[in-house]
Amino acid sequence: MMQKKIRQGSMNPEKPKIYIELMELRVYRMLSRVRYAPLLLVILLFCLAVQPGCTGGSPQQGSQGGLSGPTVTGGSSIQDITSRNAPKISLDAALAALPAAVRDGGVDISGMTLTKVWGYGVDSSGLARTWVLGMQGGGRSELLSFTEGEFKVLDLPATLPQDEVVLANLVSPQDLYRKNLNTIVKEMNRIRVGESDLTLDANSYQVIIHSSTDSATLSFNAKTGELVASP
Repeated sequence: MMQKKIRQGSMNPEKPKIYIELMELRVYRMLSRVRYAPLLLVILLFCLAVQPGCTGGSPQQGSQGGLSGPTVTGGSSIQDITSRNAPKISLDAALAALPAAVRDGGVDISGMTLTKVWGYGVDSSGLARTWVLGMQGGGRSELLSFTEGEFKVLDLPATLPQDEVVLANLVSPQDLYRKNLNTIVKEMNRIRVGESDLTLDANSYQVIIHSSTDSATLSFNAKTGELVASP
């Protein structure tokens, strides 16, 4: 098994890296639910190792606006299969469920700190279908995914930032989207989608808006919520 369930009651230099991170997590979540995941993973890793060009450096989008995985030879792609009907939840609510989920699932994250956050299927109010928490400490790291009311540990090697994401000192996703609603919705309307993805580190937010034909990345100061860069 590649993951373990924990149940609970404008181009810029950083853009390719952001998309690679999003793609890696989506591909791994998809593979973990597929019967022949080991074989698919071997094929994907072979593609990445032997033919660096077989996965596009630019993002590939699904027909409904969801970010796809890397495009492989022949034009096919691996897409995120998180249900589009999954209830949306705030990051605060997901974090509030973490202590009980970790305790009930026997997962030890003591001594670890939050250093990265990903949000998938984020609507204009800052609620997401899936939140992924990147935690590290003591020479190890964990990726915890929260969706449809449960946490899962993603068995995915991850290179995470060193600086802690101190949420008490940062603008929340909901406040970020509320403060920049006109800017974000303007890009959503231009690209003709109703959702986005986001990443958060200790200093900045990246809001990625994408469709099958277009994409845009908006960068914000995580402490003030001010727009830093736009397309």
